[in-house]
Amino acid sequence: MRGRSLDGALACTLATFLLLWPANILPLLSVSIVGARRSSVIASGLVVLWRQDWPLTAIAVALEIVVLPFVRYGGLALVLGLLRAGIRYRWLGPTLRWIETIDQWAMPDVFLLGGVIGYSRVAPFLPTRIGSGAYCLVAASVLALVTRATFERRATWRLIGPSATRLEPDMVGCVHCDAALPAQRDGERCPRCGARVFRRRPHTVMRSLAFTVAGLIFYPIAYLFPMEANDRLDSLHPYSIMTGVMKLVDAHLVFFAGVVFIASVVIPFLKLFALAWFAISVHRQSRAHLRLKTRLYRIIVAIGRWSHIDVFTVVVFLPLTHLRGFLAVSVGRALPAFLAVVVLTMIATDLFDPRALWLARGPATRHER
Repeated sequence: MRGRSLDGALACTLATFLLLWPANILPLLSVSIVGARRSSVIASGLVVLWRQDWPLTAIAVALEIVVLPFVRYGGLALVLGLLRAGIRYRWLGPTLRWIETIDQWAMPDVFLLGGVIGYSRVAPFLPTRIGSGAYCLVAASVLALVTRATFERRATWRLIGPSATRLEPDMVGCVHCDAALPAQRDGERCPRCGARVFRRRPHTVMRSLAFTVAGLIFYPIAYLFPMEANDRLDSLHPYSIMTGVMKLVDAHLVFFAGVVFIASVVIPFLKLFALAWFAISVHRQSRAHLRLKTRLYRIIVAIGRWSHIDVFTVVVFLPLTHLRGFLAVSVGRALPAFLAVVVLTMIATDLFDPRALWLARGPATRHER
């Protein structure tokens, strides 16, 4: 495809990996008021989360914005570099499969947008300075998006190993590397990426529904309780998700308010609705609106990760708003609950096999498609 090449993807991936180091080490933002000065790096918000007795939340966010980006882009640079040099190790296929699996969980681009909104919430009230780490984060996030645009995954997989050279009846496809395999390979491991190949993934609906229900349990907590509470001069001001949206509107940041509303309210509800609809459709063996359901599945896969914006917004301004005797912010129970909703629904989406919708019994008519 025009604009995509192995060399271009390798250059962008390697540049992203190298920029992640200063983005994590150098100061992100700094504030100064009444003689007090505070600076933050990406990990500062994680430390505050841990100290406020939310260790699981801190670990989950650390994986998404620190650990997995390094693994994703460092691993991809290694694989593409070896392929560029003509080296074909047997472990390249399984490694690339895992790198593609964690792609949606490595979120420097989502964290950047959350950081911009976090900055917009702090800057009107506190003198805020953008640090050099923020500029490196912007560059790394942009290059991460360019990497996705230049990476030609099908050509890369063909370099790792060939697919079928001739058509056979009832062939089965690998959902990870798109290899076409003979029907007798159903249930075996793909010779190219090492994943199990199934014509229909077993228990896909049951597993997906279990995580969907788990996400639904946390849903009321995420929206009824505050995300954070600001303690300003002995006056406590709790903020829920919708309160934060309204505060952005009041500050004339309507665009950011719309982004937060869509990411934090619309997308989680859409994912829960879609996953429940898919499970009911498979259970009822319905063949109605199959194309619509498939498109909806692709949409929730693509946009599900962006629901982290509100969580990352809090993580960005959290370490900057601890000025003793003047201002302090504490994390509310809605933040870990909301993160649980987002993570559980992303896992539920990954576990669901959309082919189950098409393999439901019963003839399809032209009006049902």
